[in-house]
Amino acid sequence: MLPLAEIARVDATVDESWRSPVADAVAAAWGVAPGAARWKRSSATHVFVVPPDADPRGVLYLRFVPASLRTVRDLEVPARLLASWASTGSTVAPLPSVAGRLVETVATGLGDMHATAVLSAPGEELELDDLTSPLAQSWGAALARLHRDAPPLTSADQPPPLDLAALERDPELQCAARVVLAATDRADHPRGTLHGDFELDNMRWAEGRPTAFDSDEARTGPFIEDIAAAVRDLVGGSPGRVEHPALLAAFLTGYRGVRPLGYDEVSALQLHGAAVAVRLLVAIAHLEDEPVPDEPSWSVDLRASLVVHRQGLRARVLAATVAR
Repeated sequence: MLPLAEIARVDATVDESWRSPVADAVAAAWGVAPGAARWKRSSATHVFVVPPDADPRGVLYLRFVPASLRTVRDLEVPARLLASWASTGSTVAPLPSVAGRLVETVATGLGDMHATAVLSAPGEELELDDLTSPLAQSWGAALARLHRDAPPLTSADQPPPLDLAALERDPELQCAARVVLAATDRADHPRGTLHGDFELDNMRWAEGRPTAFDSDEARTGPFIEDIAAAVRDLVGGSPGRVEHPALLAAFLTGYRGVRPLGYDEVSALQLHGAAVAVRLLVAIAHLEDEPVPDEPSWSVDLRASLVVHRQGLRARVLAATVAR
């Protein structure tokens, strides 16, 4: 998650038509005309969309982040994975820049930005309420194909180790996080290249099949943790209870139709869900609970939403240690 101050910094450059000179500088590296890119959202990266009438290639998504916060490698490894997975139809392919690179470092009015671009994934976004058992089964099969087909990551490709020092302001949580991660390590479940965030809001659906467009959280880890990250809305936040058991069962059935999934792995789903929560908590550990002076209303609202989200994640991690 980008710091709220960084989101505000780019937001201040966005005009009433959702255009920004920062996005224009990034877009130029892909041969996109000034004024075509429009702000879409800012979360892990800043995302601007180029509408279909502005570029002959169709709808494009430009994603960029300050060079001070991320390295080229941080964007390059996920882009290479997207290209690999796209050959099987599971993801959209990254779009090379005019210079032929998957990642560009662009000088902007707000400093250097590392940037990538992808074409729009075909289809529409589905909400949880739209999900049926056949669609959940297709979703599980799609994640299994990613696990089956992903090339292994080298040691140089791995993201930095998770730094639990980020949680030091909450010693109880920090201790619980260590317990959860140690338990997942001891479980010694099958491992490989993970997508990292194969949730419904990171894919589009066409003819009953999903296509993913984001692999920023890719790393090596236990496959069951990737499943836990994908289905956390199906499992829900109540320890020992699954909120959508039929949909979860369909997802797992679809997964097992492509690659093996042991019952010992499934029995550890909520434990690995707590490990996912630890990672999310580290990602937003920089967030302050209280608004800062002169903070815009959208930032106040986003901060409040993230604080509530953090409380739910914290409860999930603590509950996992009680259950052990």
